[in-house]
Amino acid sequence: MRPAMPRWVSWVILGAIGLAVAASLVGGDFSRTVGVQQAGPTGVGVVRRVVDSPDTAGRVGSLAPDFEWNVAGGGTATLASLRGKTVIVNFWATWCVPCRDEMPALERAAKADPSVVVLAVDLLEEGEPVRAFFDSLGLRALRPLLDTDGTVARRYAVFSLPTTFFVAPDGMVRVVHVGGPMSSEVIAQGIAKAR
Repeated sequence: MRPAMPRWVSWVILGAIGLAVAASLVGGDFSRTVGVQQAGPTGVGVVRRVVDSPDTAGRVGSLAPDFEWNVAGGGTATLASLRGKTVIVNFWATWCVPCRDEMPALERAAKADPSVVVLAVDLLEEGEPVRAFFDSLGLRALRPLLDTDGTVARRYAVFSLPTTFFVAPDGMVRVVHVGGPMSSEVIAQGIAKAR
């Protein structure tokens, strides 16, 4: 069993995340387009905008907030376009050790069941380090996305990493898991509840 992380380290990490989210809140507008960035040579999608809708929330029993991203090769996709599939929306960052530790288990879940889509939403980083992270772990089944200004994280009320939402085929959030790393068993339980 791993030794527990010192409490002060947890506070430093949570404080840094809180500061980043607070900084991105200044002047934030949930319905705006994040920019004209396209999924470039890194092959990492870039969130364009959150589809503002008052009947959505990042909590169990609510319709998952929809968002749109650029995809590699051109075009866009949305969370709503994945209806009919079970979707795991995992908020993470390359510097987050528990995020790194749970990525292989998320990869196995995505490979094992083609009806499960894993959106790996990176918070406040650029494409190159995210692509290097994915390549270093051999992650091919996960869909990496950049939340470059924290718009999606704010809409889902994410305040610590990793935070994972299990979204049912009808678009409803069925499970929210805060912290990590998640084991394969925890991921399988989340998928089962979201079916």
